[in-house]
Amino acid sequence: MKKEYLEVLGNLIGIFQNLVTADFNIAVSDTEKIVAASPGKTINLNLHTGEILKEGSVAMEAINSGNPVIRQVPREVYGVPYMGRAIPLLDGNEVFGCIIVAESLDAKEKLIDMAQNLSTTIEQITAAMEENAAGLEKVAGLSHQMEQVSEVNLQSVMETDKIVDTVYNIARQSKLLGFNASIEAAHAGKAGRGFTVVASEISQLAENSTNSTKKITDILEKLKTENGKVNKTSQELSLILNQIAAATEEVSAATQALTHMSSELLDMAENLI
Repeated sequence: MKKEYLEVLGNLIGIFQNLVTADFNIAVSDTEKIVAASPGKTINLNLHTGEILKEGSVAMEAINSGNPVIRQVPREVYGVPYMGRAIPLLDGNEVFGCIIVAESLDAKEKLIDMAQNLSTTIEQITAAMEENAAGLEKVAGLSHQMEQVSEVNLQSVMETDKIVDTVYNIARQSKLLGFNASIEAAHAGKAGRGFTVVASEISQLAENSTNSTKKITDILEKLKTENGKVNKTSQELSLILNQIAAATEEVSAATQALTHMSSELLDMAENLI
């Protein structure tokens, strides 16, 4: 009767495999040898009918103890990681056989590798973002310094403008003085010839000063224009940096969420079986 029972179980193992989606190698044995065996799609322990059970196997451990045995076997043993299960078949207190199932853990192992790789990638992204954030802070600091320098330069130009205006006024007054001196020298006749030379020099000096102040004024206007461009560029750069900083914070928040998901994924993968 026990032999017939084992034969019936042996005939049903293929049906058991088709009832579930998990990939496993299943076998039925008596207390000494394999009675029937069916390999899985990706896992095959090469169990054959009539093959003697090996000492130390989950089957022999279950038969000897009379209790179910579960043991995880690494990839190195059969080329695929699997969870070995053996359930003793009892007639009262007597063990007369065993059902052996080896379920592939290949998908679990790959899922764990994926979760670990994802975690490593996220760590690298986080490190790169932190480095990028530090660089942004430095650039923002430089941009602020440029803006301050631009403001100082503008103030200096404005002060120089005042000086140029003063020089221009002096030149204009000197020119007027030279003109008046020429008139007085003409009235003086021969006695005013020397004064005529002086008046001429004063007029020439006033003319040169006027021309110089005009050139300086042109240069200062160009400096104002260029300084305004620098200031505007600094402000635009500051705005862009603020936008980048805001985007970086959003990416950082998303990365933290991914880190949490990666940790959950790893926990789920490790607890699949």
